[in-house]
Amino acid sequence: MSLTPGSRLGPYEIIALLGAGGMGEVWRARDTILDREVAIKVLPTAFTSDPERLARFEREAKVLASLNHPHVAAIHGLHEAGGQRFLSMELVPGEDVAQRLARGPLPVEEAIAVARQIIDALEYAHDRGIVHRDLKPANIRITPDGDVKVLDYGLAKAMVGDPALSGPVSTPTMLPTITSAGTAAGMILGTAAYMSPEQARGRPVDKRADIWAFGCVLWEMLTGHRTFDGETVTDVLAAVVTREPDMVHLPSATPPSVRRLLKRCLDKDARTRLRDVGEARIALATSGKEEVTGTAVASQAPSTRGRNAWLVGAALALLAGVALGRFALAPKVAPARAFEFDVTLPGHRIEMGSMALSPDGFTLAFVARDKDGVRQLCIRSMDSVEARLLPGTAGALHPFWSPDGREIAFFSDNQLMRISLDAAAPRHVGLVVDPMGGSWGVDDVILVGSGSGPIRKVSASGGRPPVVLTEIDKEAEDTHAWPAFLPDGKGFVFLADATSDEGHRIRLGEVDGGPTKILKKGVRSQPIIDPAGRLLLTEIGQLVAYPFNLDNGALAEQSVLIASKVYPGAARHHAPFSAASGTLAFQTGSADMELVLLDSEGSVVRKLTDPDRIGNPAISPDGRRVSFEIFTDTSERLVWAQDLERGVRTAVSHRGKSADSSTWGADSEMVYFDSNAGGKWDVYRKTVSGGADPVALASPAKNEVTVLDTSADGRWLLTAINLGANRNDLVLHDLTKANSGWNEWCNSPFDENFGSFSPDSRWIAYTSDASGRMEVYVAPVAGGPSAHRFQISSGGGLEPRFSPDGKKIFYRSAKDELMSADLDVSGDRINAKTPRSLFPLPVVDLPWVRNIVDVMPDGSGFIAVRPVVTRETSIRVRTVGR
Repeated sequence: MSLTPGSRLGPYEIIALLGAGGMGEVWRARDTILDREVAIKVLPTAFTSDPERLARFEREAKVLASLNHPHVAAIHGLHEAGGQRFLSMELVPGEDVAQRLARGPLPVEEAIAVARQIIDALEYAHDRGIVHRDLKPANIRITPDGDVKVLDYGLAKAMVGDPALSGPVSTPTMLPTITSAGTAAGMILGTAAYMSPEQARGRPVDKRADIWAFGCVLWEMLTGHRTFDGETVTDVLAAVVTREPDMVHLPSATPPSVRRLLKRCLDKDARTRLRDVGEARIALATSGKEEVTGTAVASQAPSTRGRNAWLVGAALALLAGVALGRFALAPKVAPARAFEFDVTLPGHRIEMGSMALSPDGFTLAFVARDKDGVRQLCIRSMDSVEARLLPGTAGALHPFWSPDGREIAFFSDNQLMRISLDAAAPRHVGLVVDPMGGSWGVDDVILVGSGSGPIRKVSASGGRPPVVLTEIDKEAEDTHAWPAFLPDGKGFVFLADATSDEGHRIRLGEVDGGPTKILKKGVRSQPIIDPAGRLLLTEIGQLVAYPFNLDNGALAEQSVLIASKVYPGAARHHAPFSAASGTLAFQTGSADMELVLLDSEGSVVRKLTDPDRIGNPAISPDGRRVSFEIFTDTSERLVWAQDLERGVRTAVSHRGKSADSSTWGADSEMVYFDSNAGGKWDVYRKTVSGGADPVALASPAKNEVTVLDTSADGRWLLTAINLGANRNDLVLHDLTKANSGWNEWCNSPFDENFGSFSPDSRWIAYTSDASGRMEVYVAPVAGGPSAHRFQISSGGGLEPRFSPDGKKIFYRSAKDELMSADLDVSGDRINAKTPRSLFPLPVVDLPWVRNIVDVMPDGSGFIAVRPVVTRETSIRVRTVGR
């Protein structure tokens, strides 16, 4: 059906053609039912004839239709009439930015005003997981009232099509707005002049592509020229990938903050580009308040009066500098205005659950890892768009602030340290073995938790022995950790960690010692007391607050939701959030994983499961099944076995209890797993094909056990036993003998907690921190590491697995890469060649996920868990109540 002015398309009367392109024709039309004008986008016929693509588009359109924001043009509906599929959308009056730029650049203030509204639209959609993918001046409309509307939001993804549907290219700088199914690598979408480098290379994109395009649009509004241009599409793409924009072309009135923002947005490396558009909003909010930093030079020699004035000015500047220096060291007051942004550190990965807001809520301290995996303390103030590293803080973990906000305490290599914000180096306070949190109170008192005991009180000045404050209930608890002072500085709360999830509880104690009181049972979260005196906890991906009566220590039963989509886990229950003086900081993300089959190069062959909280995969020896854990809630973690061909899934562990790691027997029928079904973590077994209940194996008394692997000859079960103080040893259990005991295979003062057998059952590859960090070693089953030990990895290693032929060892590096080391086995010796990287592995830092990858028995590839949506390594900061 050919549309012309005056024709009808369902209830819509066609008025005029507005434009045409790869995504179809756009017409101005009148809705005869609601008596309003709309925009009609008619989809290409070839597109609508593909049922799979059309179904995918309909799903995407439903998501896009949910967007409701004053700066996002709305989608009204998806319709069919006269044999044509079309969208009805909000008709936005005015002109688009491309039309406005045809008359020349925008004044700086006007460009910034438009940019702020674009940012609002981008941030709103990004928060809902929607990326525009085709942001350009033609898709940004300015109404006669000066309001900005972003058009075609997300349709580039929804239009899953074929390059042949693109239609003619109108200019050398324009590309059809289409994409291949799922935006697969190798297919280019968008408009060439506004594509990010990764987009131009045909790689998958995320919200950072929108940030790049925003930078291009802002540049063009300020200069009147495209950031990247050329005679052909190839020339434009080459410029995008190879050239840097010259900042001298910006108007002289461009504020320094805007110049810095453009550099961050137009960083060709997506890893170091501005991570969140909310940071751009902050930069533009301060763009009109900056002081001129340049120096004016007189055209002639100053007079005596001028020199005197200069001297007076210099003296005043010096005094002002001293005053400002003192002011910089004084506690600040958080901005009164509402704000919300994400904190990132280019080139670093933010550590999960290691953050703290200063008491005034003005500065965030957090820990980030560099490309070599080294942790370092960082700070970011609310009036800055960048974070900075604090020198001398390598190895930092779990920061917390002094009451006056002038210093930060942290742990490094079992040492408690403190550093002043204006100091060049940290100071040593004392030794804390296996630290698990701290809190700094009045009168120079610091409370510390430990993985091996109660809460202790130490002096912030050091030099005094610690004082034990709490007594562990040995019947139900094994560790007291994560202390947090109450506002009065005398009481504190802490997490009493237990041998089972049901036993975890929040307790209330006094800084002067004495009995403690149970406030809440069955929790897995570090407690934090906010300035209002409420108890903050995370519960299944949500941050909640329980009203707390500071006078009588009574805790309310009902909580109030503070934030959703909080990342649900951090190692050993450390909370991924902080709160102070009206400011809230938390790490966002989903725990949903999917199990995928990878080929030998790391490409996904197919998905094996729907999204869920999946971890710890183990493949059966015959390659027909895979077992894995699904984290349901705090009271249930199940081990499942799934048929790889049919997708049929069978529950292995006890319902209503928690299970963790699993492995298969040599017959590919028996699954061994660890579970707390009996009150502590023991080993159980169950035949997958049978309906019998799991059977407990006799486990080492008092020790919690983690299942690791079974030998191919069916004899040995390898486990790790928890000795406390962040230390595990490896033990063997003989499966061929009834009532067999547990034989120490690796008994050392170090932590060994991963291991797997070689295909010939002669060797065990395992990890140990004997060198100061986890490395991969190999030792014989007979005799263990005390007989021979051969180091495989360098620079850190986890999750070692032998190749099916026993000639290689695969392991996960500290940089989250799958590594491969060739082996030369000669008699009772192993020589390993230099490990090489095969491909990157997903970053999974959930506390219940010990293993993320296993090797297919036929050597064809791997099975791995990966996040459904890659979690950005960022921290969301906002005013409380937003």
